[in-house]
Amino acid sequence: MKRLLITIAVVVALGALFAFGLLRGQPDRDIPSALLGRQAPTFELPLYARYQPEYGETFDLADHAGTPLLINFWASWCLPCYDEAPVLQTYWEEYRDTGVLFVGVQTQDRQAQAEGRAFIEQFDLTFPNGTDEDSSVSVNWGLYGVPETYFVDREGEVVHRHVGPVTPEVLDRQLAAILR
Repeated sequence: MKRLLITIAVVVALGALFAFGLLRGQPDRDIPSALLGRQAPTFELPLYARYQPEYGETFDLADHAGTPLLINFWASWCLPCYDEAPVLQTYWEEYRDTGVLFVGVQTQDRQAQAEGRAFIEQFDLTFPNGTDEDSSVSVNWGLYGVPETYFVDREGEVVHRHVGPVTPEVLDRQLAAILR
């Protein structure tokens, strides 16, 4: 009888722990970024060849001072990145003439340029995308995982970080904020 009570107590405790894990929301999306309210860390990345005629061989963030930015970190193995890519492209087409610049950063994806090109081609991404081969940019930006998207205002200040795939609601709200 004592064994049965111990077994039931363990099962109930594990069940409660499991339920807590399911019901606690999405805490991984609530991890604060040390960059919020601060100047965006500069970086320079090699761009994929398809962007070089318009943007040059490398993308240097410092060259875009005074420009509102959406910086999206992604990887070719990231399934949620596949969900957000068409949304980002649609919004880029809608907003590119407003002065905001979208930038894609392939990261946490070593020696995967072929996969990165395939990803870009699959969604016909027309905003510039570069490779963070050694993940140094993602480290400097305090990246937790992919996808993550940062919104930078005209003064170069990081005003919002979104963890997970961006949605039209997030883009509407945050693009309006950085274009004010």
